[in-house]
Amino acid sequence: MDKYNLLDCTLRDGGYITQWNFGENTIKKVIKGMIDANLDFVECGYLNNKPYKEGSAIFNNIEQIGEFLPKNKKGSMLLAMADVTQFFPENITPYTGNSIEGIRVVFYKHQVEEALKLCRVIKEMGYKLFVQPMVTIDYSFDEYTELSKRIAQLQPYAVAIVDSFGYMIKEDFRRYFKILDNILGEEVLIGFHSHNNMQLAFITAQDILEYNTTRHLIIDASLYGMGRAAGNLNTELIANYYNTVLGKKYDTSIILDIISEIIMPISKEKKWGYSPYLLITALYQCHPNFACYLLEEHPDVTVSEFKEFVQRIPTEMKTKCRKPYVEELYKEFRQ
Repeated sequence: MDKYNLLDCTLRDGGYITQWNFGENTIKKVIKGMIDANLDFVECGYLNNKPYKEGSAIFNNIEQIGEFLPKNKKGSMLLAMADVTQFFPENITPYTGNSIEGIRVVFYKHQVEEALKLCRVIKEMGYKLFVQPMVTIDYSFDEYTELSKRIAQLQPYAVAIVDSFGYMIKEDFRRYFKILDNILGEEVLIGFHSHNNMQLAFITAQDILEYNTTRHLIIDASLYGMGRAAGNLNTELIANYYNTVLGKKYDTSIILDIISEIIMPISKEKKWGYSPYLLITALYQCHPNFACYLLEEHPDVTVSEFKEFVQRIPTEMKTKCRKPYVEELYKEFRQ
């Protein structure tokens, strides 16, 4: 494992754009392409215990993912994400080597206890454990220190700092990194997962690749930045930057071919990326779906009106975005 590593999450985070309906051939092409391009980690999709839909990157059991994987995984580690509200300890089957090697557990601050239970079972079943506490900046430093101590007891493979709403600056990353670095075992990797509401993802990723640490690091990215709302760090950009600064490792030609064949056609039908509306959600530290849901029903809302609307969102609701609530709040705003 190198000191600096890239993880492609197109099939998981990019799934918000397609409702994870990529099609079997596309899923296979993206996974194989990322392996051939020498990506260190490839996230193959979500785990969910609901019935499987053909061609989806949401899988209802771990063995099912194995049907989409090439026999030769070369040097890449293949992963899937498990949300504590969608995949449960009883759904985890023992590691066999015929499917994914690791599982990323994602959870909000109020779901810590359920997450730690799921993490323990994942470890017991033989998988590499990746822990993803969402909205990292939502934790005070004392809270994050306590959480990090509890995670450290699980001896995870990696722990990520997660900028779920796209407003962390590089100094924020460094503060939370120091907490993890002081608590986790030296063998544990520290990752960074970003969103691009304020166009900070690439800036912070560059800083991480120049970070003075002995710790091994992981940076998440997706093809063409494909992901919910403002999207993510671009795989093609950070791979090229790595090659330029640290020496050639990733095959950007393969990455660009996949973007051309698969991602660009999707982008012509469905949109993601920076907008001033999503900047506002970041400025006021709230869920980007407040913009997505509102504009879906009310596309004529101006940027100024949206800013006023966001200022009305109660603090306790900023991270709890549901479509009916957005509509209800907007009706009150218009009165």
